[in-house]
Amino acid sequence: MKRLILALAIVGVFTAPFSVLAGDAQNDNVPFRAVVQSVDKAYSDENGRPQLTFTAEGYDGMTYRIDTSSSLGAGIHYPLNVGDRVVLERLDNPDGTQTVYFNDVVRTGGLWIIFAVFSLAVVAVGLTRGIMALVGLALTVLLLFGYIVPSILAGKDAVLVTVESSLLILAVNMHLTHGWKRQTLAAFASTAIGVLIAWLFGGWFVHLAALSGLTSEEGSLLYLQNLDATVNTSGILLAGIILGATGALDDIAIAQSEVVSELREANPSLSKKELFVRAMRVGRHHIASIANTLVLAYAGAALPMFLLFWATRSLTIADFLNTEAVVEEVVRTLAGTIALVLTVPLSTWFAASLDASKKKPYDGHHVH
Repeated sequence: MKRLILALAIVGVFTAPFSVLAGDAQNDNVPFRAVVQSVDKAYSDENGRPQLTFTAEGYDGMTYRIDTSSSLGAGIHYPLNVGDRVVLERLDNPDGTQTVYFNDVVRTGGLWIIFAVFSLAVVAVGLTRGIMALVGLALTVLLLFGYIVPSILAGKDAVLVTVESSLLILAVNMHLTHGWKRQTLAAFASTAIGVLIAWLFGGWFVHLAALSGLTSEEGSLLYLQNLDATVNTSGILLAGIILGATGALDDIAIAQSEVVSELREANPSLSKKELFVRAMRVGRHHIASIANTLVLAYAGAALPMFLLFWATRSLTIADFLNTEAVVEEVVRTLAGTIALVLTVPLSTWFAASLDASKKKPYDGHHVH
């Protein structure tokens, strides 16, 4: 029963913000939702892009006829069927009339299914720890959108806000998920230092590479429309690097702490030095895979950008590597990787140091 109540609380935490947004009254000149009533024609425009004409009934009960070729996108790349929910946008014309354009499709239904599948997988495999992980995830999301984002938009230092929030997320989530024990304390201590390392190297690399933080369309739009001219956009870039590394630091620190704990259980006679040396053998395997994992993760996220630049035949390899958007991904990857690599021996040392006090005489009955 307690688990059911906890699960319902988690769902409530996640659904409340979206319910408020979904229930907001729709005004003119902003996107609003509608339901497709009929799909009339599918065709290709003069550039070969797929287009569609359809009718949709809006929230106001009015029926709108839409031609996607008049909309902002470069064609429609997903099928629309009768009953599908879409997002339309009403714009005022200079002559006083209004035109309605296709904006996007409504994805929240599919998103909730995806989240439900994810939650079931986490709980089915993780059991109680899985439930605690979902609670921690809810707290992270609330902190992200309830404090970090509003604080940065309000003009606070993005890096300081992110560092203090990352430490708070780690302090709560690590103990909530992994329990209040020595291993978790050791992992948190090393992870906190890892966050500071990510801050140090990330800031240094951003400075060395002369990154502005304005390479993406979103970054430029944010700066032009929502931020004061005195806001340090490269600081927002650095904050993103720190935030991205935080979760991975948690993973590597907990893994090394648990390795030390298992080694101690297997052989209570191991000294602090022996614990460290043996655990680092496992840690080096983590280090060997970390760089490749992060490079692939960031490359996957930036793949369209890489394809775009590589398709520009006039660019040499040197020009490609010198492009700020590419350098930004390199800095993001390497700064995070250095923090992770250095966290491995840190977490191992902390875990071995805290665990050494539990050393017991070896009774000779352990099998090697």
